[in-house]
Amino acid sequence: MNIKTILLLSIVAILQACTNTNKPVIISPSADDDKTVQEVLIKAKAGDTIRLAEGVFKFRNTVSLEGIDSVTIVGAGMHKTIFSFAGQTEGAQGVYVKANNFTIQDIGIEDAKGDGLKIQASENVVIRRIRTEWTGEPDSTNGAYGLYPVQCKNILMEECVSIGASDAGIYLGQSENGIVRRNRVEKNVAGIEIENTKYADVYENKAINNTGGIMIFDLPDLPKKNGTHVRVFNNEIIGNNHYNFSAMGISVSMVPSGTGLLFMACQNVEAFGNIVKDNNTVALSILSLNTMGRQTNDSLFDKFPSSIYVHDNVIERSQSIPDTSRQFGKMMYQLFGNNLPLAISDGQFNTNYMENGKLKAGKEICVKNNGNLSFYNLATKTQGMPMFDCEGATLPVLELTTK
Repeated sequence: MNIKTILLLSIVAILQACTNTNKPVIISPSADDDKTVQEVLIKAKAGDTIRLAEGVFKFRNTVSLEGIDSVTIVGAGMHKTIFSFAGQTEGAQGVYVKANNFTIQDIGIEDAKGDGLKIQASENVVIRRIRTEWTGEPDSTNGAYGLYPVQCKNILMEECVSIGASDAGIYLGQSENGIVRRNRVEKNVAGIEIENTKYADVYENKAINNTGGIMIFDLPDLPKKNGTHVRVFNNEIIGNNHYNFSAMGISVSMVPSGTGLLFMACQNVEAFGNIVKDNNTVALSILSLNTMGRQTNDSLFDKFPSSIYVHDNVIERSQSIPDTSRQFGKMMYQLFGNNLPLAISDGQFNTNYMENGKLKAGKEICVKNNGNLSFYNLATKTQGMPMFDCEGATLPVLELTTK
């Protein structure tokens, strides 16, 4: 084979390689964004990067990506590339995804009929610099969730913003291995909600002016139950005194305005380095399912908290009237008036974990080194820390392969 033939074959190989490279698809707003955007997603192939230009994309239907793995969707910025669902007439979500190795970033999702961004049964997902917002007044007709990964594995949510969700701004539920970091949640019912999830790190977030700031809890009667190993650290949970505008009957409808950090029916949780202040009802609550008025016959569900370690936080409360529009807040006001303790436990624990009136080693609820923290046990009606003054277990750092 002579040198000319070798050079010719080399050039052909290079041209073929260039032709086969997945080049980014760039989409601009059009007269029919539903058709333009959805067609690109339907025709997407593994490895595609779909880029969206600046501007407002107006949708009447859910935008969906299903069954096509390894796709990346990138906008020009959360305030520059806007998905507007103000005129939505079809679909239960704004954006819906069921695909592995998926990344979405730098897009604003506004006024979805249902959830802003729902990602279901997917692995290795990155949600970065996404803004979900309901731009009108807070209302029960707003979508339930801003960012809503459910039944997923290996999830990273970072540098996002969520405003106005009628349930949770950022939710991670029935999932495994999730990092929620450096996000801002504001004017939602629940700012950040981690539910029935195994292995999650929630850190460096700002939860401001929600009904409740950050909530870690398990609920019964779900396919995946009894979450574990959740770390909540270095967050700012400040002034979460927004009125509760959720629809009555759902789980967060029972949460009073002025709730800072809430642990309910959860196990193996560690909270440290957080700033929790100016939440008017209770800064820190550690509760069973019973106290929040939820009943269940789910025999596989543990409705009591255990193995919780709250340490080295700044926890303060403004002296304001608690929210009495919810039963729990009303009960607190009846017990304490305006002089509420900073932290409470309902004193209800799994009897299998009790020994001589205390929780067994490894199952304790420990609250330590949180400044001048007043703690009240609702069951024994006692003020002080004796039962909870202990060293808990520190949990391991969560590392994801998704970056």
